Amino acid sequence: MSSQTPFHQSVLVDAVVRYAMPENGQIFVDGTFGLGGHTRAVLASYPSITRVIGIDRDAEILEYSCRTLEDQRINRFQANASDLPEILARCDLKGVDGILLDLGVSSWQLDNAARGFSFTRPGPLDMRMNNAEGPTAADLVNQLERDELTRIFFEYGEEKFSRRIADAIVRQRNATPFTTTDQLAKTVTEAMPAASRRQSQIHPATRVFQALRIAVNHELEEIERFLGIALACLNTGGHLTIISFHSLEDRLVKAFMQKHQKGCECPPRFPVCVCGKKPLLKLLTGKAIFADDNETAANPRARSARLRAAMKLSTGDNEK
Repeated sequence: MSSQTPFHQSVLVDAVVRYAMPENGQIFVDGTFGLGGHTRAVLASYPSITRVIGIDRDAEILEYSCRTLEDQRINRFQANASDLPEILARCDLKGVDGILLDLGVSSWQLDNAARGFSFTRPGPLDMRMNNAEGPTAADLVNQLERDELTRIFFEYGEEKFSRRIADAIVRQRNATPFTTTDQLAKTVTEAMPAASRRQSQIHPATRVFQALRIAVNHELEEIERFLGIALACLNTGGHLTIISFHSLEDRLVKAFMQKHQKGCECPPRFPVCVCGKKPLLKLLTGKAIFADDNETAANPRARSARLRAAMKLSTGDNEK
């Protein structure tokens, strides 16, 4: 455990409380538990809760949360959110009343230089949310082919200078392999056109670091795996609430909720439904909810957060 005291300011807490659980819901899952900030607020607002399943990939912060949030109702598990079916089986539970995911990186991970997430804090080029498994960001930038680096930066970071940056990384690593965050940030910054650096409102390495973090932790694949099991884990009337921080995540969440809210998959030209598929979700948020000016002023990392929520309908329940 780092000597640094973990801290994380949870985003969109009021919206989470509003949508996290149905009235009188009893079992809540926080699939990205962290220090438990969202769970603390939900427990305070829903006295009917009898059990919380707290899941996080990061063993370090999950262990620390035991000291900052002691509550006999909370059971903690180091795992992925997509492991929820196995966790529920271990807990002898068949379903839950609310599931929350906050897909952002915690302030603890960003601010802890030893974890290697931040381009502003020199540290080992790691970026693993579970630092006991898998390749590091250094492994990727030192070993992947130029074309694969280009693809990662473009697809996961939406970086328009992905080819230039990949070329610069390959040239640099041939001389000196990358081991630290500041080393990579410097190479990325110098690879960017000077005019772009002057005009950009974000650090030049922002998109590359985001892309590497997503690739290291297989974040988009994990979201897809979770969405594949989420409905089966929810009781009828249960709520699914997801906070995302960039368009790639939000696109997956939005498409999933809209698909199951629609139900019917017949082509538009069909005069009547022949597929027989009924809606499985009712959207609780028509559009994504964003942090207001007061919250973003107090917590700048809330600027890109957006929340979507839906309720599971009973099987075959057709919304009128």
